[in-house]
Amino acid sequence: MRYAYRMNTGELVRTNLLAKEMLKRMKRLDTLRVLTEQHECEEGKSICKKALKAYNKLDGFTGIIRLTFLEKDWLAYMLEDKFIDDEDRECIEFYVKS
Repeated sequence: MRYAYRMNTGELVRTNLLAKEMLKRMKRLDTLRVLTEQHECEEGKSICKKALKAYNKLDGFTGIIRLTFLEKDWLAYMLEDKFIDDEDRECIEFYVKS
């Protein structure tokens, strides 16, 4: 089934997901983007780029990204940071395990 949702920005997102699932995935992608956007290494830049591209996909939004082994490995090192909160930790763990 195909759904269309109007965002607060006025943009129309088309997806097969229910609104609750779509918003959950968008929030997780945005969290991942924020966590990685400040990093200058190749893996961090690549993850940020993938998250942003998936977040901005308005037609056929799935919220799914594919990370390489190196990207997952790099992301796993972020779990050692004592200053990340539970939401950030949960987001990182989700992408490391997928």
